[in-house]
Amino acid sequence: MPSQSRLHRPLTALVLGAALLAPVQPALTAFAAPPVGHPVASARASVRATALTLTAYGDSDPYGAIHLSGSLRWAGGKSLGHRQQVELWARTGTRWALVKKAQTDRSGDVELRVTPTAHTTYQLRYAGSRSASLSSAARRSVSRNLAVHATAHLTLQAPVTARRGTTFAVSGKVTPGGAGRVVTLAGDGRTFTTLRTRADGTFSGHVRLQQTTTLTVVLADTATLDGARSGPRVVRVSKG
Repeated sequence: MPSQSRLHRPLTALVLGAALLAPVQPALTAFAAPPVGHPVASARASVRATALTLTAYGDSDPYGAIHLSGSLRWAGGKSLGHRQQVELWARTGTRWALVKKAQTDRSGDVELRVTPTAHTTYQLRYAGSRSASLSSAARRSVSRNLAVHATAHLTLQAPVTARRGTTFAVSGKVTPGGAGRVVTLAGDGRTFTTLRTRADGTFSGHVRLQQTTTLTVVLADTATLDGARSGPRVVRVSKG
């Protein structure tokens, strides 16, 4: 018959012994890799590429302004569906400079008006967006370079009539302005004089005619500006 001490062994001792014999489960490391579908990984994967285009259309107006058209789309060609901010940058030498900021319409299109004073390269830039209004985050993009030639515009003022052999004044303006540009006053196959512009682009001089003549002023091409000629001005010369 078992002794009383074994029959009355405390139950807690048996439970503790069983616990000591149970296999120990390894603890999870604090640096375990995130499971598949982790929010950070999903956010990075959802960034979509965008595409920008920039074109010029039409001729410059009498003030030297040129109209540009830009378009922002998803890389596949579809519209982002919301207004987005874009930036127009320009380079006339070696450095780029911000010209203006603009906002596209809901279709992604934007119209821009520039007045270059010299031959200029333009570029449209989009910084990208993580706005919740978009179907997914949009990646930044840059358009191809667009080279735009600045073209001069000339005006000429001269009297409608003049007396033969009498000196009279002429004047005009070159746009864009600039001091020291040389314009040539000519008419009916003859060159009368050359004139230099002031800082604001204006010029003036004097001429004497022997017969009715159609006058015009001409600016030759330069390294930074395409030349042009003014509209004709007919000066009718009288004898007396």
